[in-house]
Amino acid sequence: MSLAYKHLSPYSRVMDTTAALQHFESHDPIMEALLKRALSAEKPITIPKERPQEEYFSNIVRSIVSQQISVAAAAAVNTRIQALLKNITPATVLAVPFKELKSCGLSQKKTEYIKHNAAVWDVLPTEKFSNLSNQALIAELTKLYGIGTWTAEMFLIFSLARQDVFSYGDLGLMTALCRQYNYYPHYTRKISATVDNWSPYKTVASLTLWHTIDNGPVFL
Repeated sequence: MSLAYKHLSPYSRVMDTTAALQHFESHDPIMEALLKRALSAEKPITIPKERPQEEYFSNIVRSIVSQQISVAAAAAVNTRIQALLKNITPATVLAVPFKELKSCGLSQKKTEYIKHNAAVWDVLPTEKFSNLSNQALIAELTKLYGIGTWTAEMFLIFSLARQDVFSYGDLGLMTALCRQYNYYPHYTRKISATVDNWSPYKTVASLTLWHTIDNGPVFL
């Protein structure tokens, strides 16, 4: 079974699950079995598609909302923000009063982050994002308030559809990896070696691991 998409970025190769399965067959039979199960499940994994530039800001807002709260809570807050702003852009965020935005269920800090990022968004080279390397893009995104490496990595996966991304800072991924491979968190060398073996299909492996615990990031 193959799920593929076209892309514009030289860094976003076609994410082909057939090729990923072939790779895992020779490099990691455990991941091969997990991916086969995820693809044939009643609700199979969904391969991300590269988003247009005009959606970048709204994706960043949703990612900030989703930090350190449950998927259900994040969905509720994002729904209220969408209802308030209609179209989530730097202009609409700046136009709404701080207290009104915060009343959607945001904390003081998250509201500050979103407001600040709306004010400085035009300074970022967003038109170049799709052509930046993963590390260069992480460096750009982490200049924003409230955006750390994990959030930047989620942007790489769900907004730019980069095919070779694994986030060591994602608790769900690390929990699923340790569970499926019978590792302990302090097995850092084994974990790194396992993740490296998935390249250049780390994103497919990440999606597969999230699928095993059924609570992966769905905010973008």
